[in-house]
Amino acid sequence: MLTILPYAPPVKPNVAGEAVVKAGKNIYTVGVGSGNNYSRKRASNVAGGTEKDRLQDGGISYEWLGQSTMRITAAGGFVIYTDPVLLDADPPPADLILITHHHVDHCLPEFVAAVRKADTRLGAFHPSYVTHCAQDIKGVRTVNIGQTVEFGPVRVTGVEAYARRGFHMKGQGCGFVIEVSGRRIYFSGDTSATEEMKGLRDIDVAIVSICDNTCHINPEEVVEAVKGFSPRLFIPVHFTPVDEPDAVMTEGMFATKDPRFFTRKEDPGRFAPAFEGTGVELVVLKKLVRFT
Repeated sequence: MLTILPYAPPVKPNVAGEAVVKAGKNIYTVGVGSGNNYSRKRASNVAGGTEKDRLQDGGISYEWLGQSTMRITAAGGFVIYTDPVLLDADPPPADLILITHHHVDHCLPEFVAAVRKADTRLGAFHPSYVTHCAQDIKGVRTVNIGQTVEFGPVRVTGVEAYARRGFHMKGQGCGFVIEVSGRRIYFSGDTSATEEMKGLRDIDVAIVSICDNTCHINPEEVVEAVKGFSPRLFIPVHFTPVDEPDAVMTEGMFATKDPRFFTRKEDPGRFAPAFEGTGVELVVLKKLVRFT
């Protein structure tokens, strides 16, 4: 079964050629070059209290900002960001930030700072990732494979994430099983369909990377693995929508900050037939941060 949530047309950026991210009184500006402009649109209300571009399940809302950046809002308004490298306009501050690995399409200090407040907690797989992504270590914990760390109302367990070849070697990153509001959420990080992924159990929502730029994360293999551990809901991430422009190299541009260089274009809706009769619902969220 396929659920495609409605998409609200994006607004134009305030500054041509730049992504402007506001956080309190500070403004963080990331130059992305002419031809690679961000557009940002916060979800708007529709009938029944549900918001566009957002999945609500069991009192938890899920929003995909792009790449592997998810905003998960649990009971009581507890806000979790995963691998923040894209943000929409006026993003709500984080109560918890989780970082799976050090690649720049998963870990950028300016985007961590943009949603971090005085009491935000941060969990990362490796101490060096914490050093890179946070200006200080207040409220910071490392989460190792098999280790469970409590961050207020949230329990986070580190799980393996790696590919057989390419840039995601074993021991360099992790995924997380997030327990909150009575739900078990698997956030994969960058990983191929490993035996550890196939061995997951009792997952309610699986948020899984489906491709990369070196073809070592194979979407067909990921789909088969997800069917194997059988979550109720499967949210694909870490891909570029087919209707989004290609990234363009421009003079003076720090190209590697554009996450489109690290994925491929993909239409995860094409996998809907694979989940028919499995009990797994494929949920394709629309990106809240678009390139125009």
